[in-house]
Amino acid sequence: MKCFLLTICFAANVVLAADKPVLIKFKDNSELEGVVTTSPGDTQGFTLKTKHGESRHTWSQIDVNHLRQSNPELYKFYVQQSHSAPANTRTAQIKLRNGAIVEGAISTSPSDTQGFTLRSQYGSTRYEWNQIDLTHLSQTKPDLYQFYLQQAHIDDIKTDDQIILFLRGKFAFRSEANSLLRNYGAVLEQINAALRVQKVAQRNQQLNSIATKNRPLLTLLSQRCDQLTAVAKSKNILAVLISYRQAFDSLARIEFSRFGFNYNYGQESLANMR
Repeated sequence: MKCFLLTICFAANVVLAADKPVLIKFKDNSELEGVVTTSPGDTQGFTLKTKHGESRHTWSQIDVNHLRQSNPELYKFYVQQSHSAPANTRTAQIKLRNGAIVEGAISTSPSDTQGFTLRSQYGSTRYEWNQIDLTHLSQTKPDLYQFYLQQAHIDDIKTDDQIILFLRGKFAFRSEANSLLRNYGAVLEQINAALRVQKVAQRNQQLNSIATKNRPLLTLLSQRCDQLTAVAKSKNILAVLISYRQAFDSLARIEFSRFGFNYNYGQESLANMR
C-alpha cells in the first residue's frame, strides 16, 4: 500500500510542514516524537518514524484530546478517517505450511501481531502467521507479507538507544503479546518512590507490596533483560542489563538487599547515559 506523508493536502486542504516532527501522547501517558506517515485508505491509524525506527499506532491508542490541542491538522485527519468506511478487507489465495490452499477475504488488525482472519463461503477462520507459507505469501501477496513483517517485529528492541528507553521504563510496547509490559514504566516509578523512603522497615514494606502485586511482570522484566544482553553493543549497557536482570529477579523473590544493590548500580549507570 502506497503511503503519503501528511505533507499532502487532504480533505480540508490542510498541509503540514515537510517532515516536521510531532509529539504524540498516548492514553497510557507515554509520549513519542517523530514524523507521521498516513495512508488515505487506512482508517485505523498511522505510522510514526522516530530516531529509533518506525512504529505503527492506532487511533484507539492516542490521547485524542491532547492531539486536538497540540496538532489540529492531524486531529482533523483523524476525524476524517474515523468516519470513513474500513478498507481492510481483500480477497486472496493463501498457502498454508501444510500445502493446503485457502481462499477468502482477509481481515487484519493493527493491534493483532499474531495473524489474521479469513472469511470464505464456509465461514470465518483464524490463522496465525506460523501456519502460513511465508515464502509463497511474499511472492503472491507482497502487501500482506509487508504487514506480517511490520506486525511480527513491532515491539523489537534492536539498538542500544532502544535498550536505554526500555531500562528507563519508556519503551512503548504496542502488541497484545506484550500487553503485560505496557505499563511497566509505572511500576518502575513505584519502585523508585519506595527506594526514597528512609526507614528500612517502611521501605521494605512498600517493596514487598510492589513485588506481590507485580511478580509476573518482574519475572518478565528479568527475562527480557537477559534476552537483551545478546542485543547490546555497549559494554556499559550490557552491565546495566545484567544488574537489572538480577535486581528484578531478586525483587520477585523478596530479596531486598540483593535487589537494592543491583538496582541502584543500574540507576547510577543509567543516569550517566544520554
